Amino acid sequence: MGLPLLMAMTGLTALGPSLFRQVIEKRPLALVLLVILAVWAGVSSLWSPWHGPTALKIGALLALGLPFFAAAGANENSARLTLAGATAAFVALAAFLGVEAAFGMPINHAIQPDVSWGELNRNPSRGLIVLLALTWPVIGGLLAQRRTWSFTLAALIMIAGAALSLQFDQLVTAIGFGISGLVFALALFARQFAILATSFGLSVWMLAAPFVTPLLVASPQLVESVPLSWAHRIAIWRYTCARIMEQPWIGHGIDSGRTTTDMLTIRGLVTRGIPVHPHSASLQIWHDLGLVGALLAAALLMYGGWRLSKHFARDKFGAAATAAVLAMFGLMANVGWSVWQEWWMATLLLTAALIAALGVRAARA
Repeated sequence: MGLPLLMAMTGLTALGPSLFRQVIEKRPLALVLLVILAVWAGVSSLWSPWHGPTALKIGALLALGLPFFAAAGANENSARLTLAGATAAFVALAAFLGVEAAFGMPINHAIQPDVSWGELNRNPSRGLIVLLALTWPVIGGLLAQRRTWSFTLAALIMIAGAALSLQFDQLVTAIGFGISGLVFALALFARQFAILATSFGLSVWMLAAPFVTPLLVASPQLVESVPLSWAHRIAIWRYTCARIMEQPWIGHGIDSGRTTTDMLTIRGLVTRGIPVHPHSASLQIWHDLGLVGALLAAALLMYGGWRLSKHFARDKFGAAATAAVLAMFGLMANVGWSVWQEWWMATLLLTAALIAALGVRAARA
């Protein structure tokens, strides 16, 4: 949970005004789209029934997180240091998560002895997401060095990431890691196609989600035939899609799902129609920001994917890491966490910074 602050402190310490200006000049349209989306999210707080500080958190996170992103890809020395630090961070975090997984979360139990297992499990689960954010960029950076020791370390990191993705009762992390591994392999042979197919697919889903989702989960028997956690998701998605159609143009306002009072009964259990968020980034953006927000997010995904495919056209390991990250977090975002949670947004910015560091080598090539 302290990741946003740590990234901000590091970025502001490492980045000078001239380097920041250079990075801004290199990526104007992508940054413009991101800023417009953030501004629209903030404006939507005017009609949102939720009066919490979500919009302020988004603005602060971008303002403090973008310097970290800029510093990571500012020059070759900075990029090399960023990837080396990410490798060290992976090793340290994997060690801690391995201890927690093998021995029943002794570190977390020692710190929070009175917290229930379900609540406590969220801590290493979030740490696992950060670990996965490090995995593919670190592997891509190691493979690009083309040395025996770097190949060996990359293989060990891939094995550790795969093993840990199966821990802490998070099926979505295991599925996400498995799919990202397949996309990584595909991108080694079809660099631009893998990036474009993944980013364009995510942008199309962003626009189509509220219309296609009801068709995919229409079967009345589906809720009874899947695990309970997925049954909850299906019911929430159905409810959210119906709510989207009530205000499709501008949405209900940022984080408005938190104010939901309608209750659903799912296999005997009662839950809110939207318990904080709808477990789908695409549906949440539609629900909160409407068609305007969905168009901006889709444009950012599509343009960003096109730029990345061009940038990594001659760097197969950088392209593979980029495509894998897009596939993994694209999938997990559409079945998992709220797009407005600061730790999740910071994790995405962290991954973007590591891809930017990989991109320095690709630019030189």
